[in-house]
Amino acid sequence: MSDARLRGDRRGLTLIELVLTLTILALAGALVSGALATGLRAWKSGLNSGRDELVARIVLERIATQLRDAVDSPAERNGAAAIAFDAADDRLRFVTLAASGQAPVQVSYGLRVEDGETRLVYGEYPWPDKDFFGEGRPRHEEVVPEVSGLAVTVVKRSRKKDGILEPATGEWSPLDGALPASVGIEIVIGAAGRTEPKRFRITVPILTQRSP
Repeated sequence: MSDARLRGDRRGLTLIELVLTLTILALAGALVSGALATGLRAWKSGLNSGRDELVARIVLERIATQLRDAVDSPAERNGAAAIAFDAADDRLRFVTLAASGQAPVQVSYGLRVEDGETRLVYGEYPWPDKDFFGEGRPRHEEVVPEVSGLAVTVVKRSRKKDGILEPATGEWSPLDGALPASVGIEIVIGAAGRTEPKRFRITVPILTQRSP
């Protein structure tokens, strides 16, 4: 009888050991799975971050290159002489030599809502254009779905009066008859599904070039 009781005790211990082993393995598996999930999320976050920075660099460098080659071209706005340069909070349009390398071309950047999502749209228009400040139809258009926000700030160019350089006052206007001194660009990337969308900024000085 003592032998049977001993065998029963051994079976009970073996079962307890098995349960404990399975529990430990389950905990270890959960820890490993959690670590892998955390690592995967970090990897995806780093991948998205790197992609966002690459897109921002490409978009901002393109705008900067075109702005540096902006052309001082005459236009007409509401019957008054103006400069062919239009900037607002969320749009930018001007004439540049950078797009084609030779002949001037009118380019624009603005936001458009499609399927409930806001996207950056780049357009190229033929130049000269008698209706520069109108709607017009682009001859070429590109949509940048990664960019969901655009902010433009313009700095007025200082002028010389009686040989003295006077600081600029007031807001810049196409009716000033001169290109702005510089343009600040801010774009927003990855706003959808994120608490804090990423913002990238650049300030571009403009060297005045007369229309060829």
